[in-house]
Amino acid sequence: MQCLTLSRACRTVATATVLLLGVGLVPQIASATGLHGRTTGTESVTAGTWGVHAATTSFTFTSSTDQTVTVTNTGTIALSAESYGVTVSKPSTGAPTFKLYECTTAWSANKCAGGAGTQIGGTLNANSSTTVSISTALAVSAVIYLQWEPTGVTSSTTITLSPQVTSPTQLRAAVKTNQ
Repeated sequence: MQCLTLSRACRTVATATVLLLGVGLVPQIASATGLHGRTTGTESVTAGTWGVHAATTSFTFTSSTDQTVTVTNTGTIALSAESYGVTVSKPSTGAPTFKLYECTTAWSANKCAGGAGTQIGGTLNANSSTTVSISTALAVSAVIYLQWEPTGVTSSTTITLSPQVTSPTQLRAAVKTNQ
């Protein structure tokens, strides 16, 4: 069929041809001009480090005065939780107890943003060792604030804090975004 005249059939064939050519060229034109599009795919972390660092790991109590410490995510992977090994020494006299609280902001006048903070684990007794965990997400280089609250301290008592991360259960899952 020859399209010497602009009949309806010829116009339809010509329009379809232009549209097909246009669809084939759009991706190249879009990327060449810097236009944004969507893409999908999968990613995986091939290398990374995880860990947390406490500014202080040994605390000595001679009275029932609260003590605070900052803990920083020193790895390259965000965390979904952290664990802390805690050892409380046996004092020469008395039977003090300790509670550990966390806060996402710095402690001010023994308060966490106006509240008491969130207790980690139960009450810790003198001459004991345990592991406590929190499920507060901690981004890379982010800080969490901990506070020891002692009761009944009458003689020197030492607490040792050992931050730990258990892989893979405490590593934050990758977040997939489409732009």
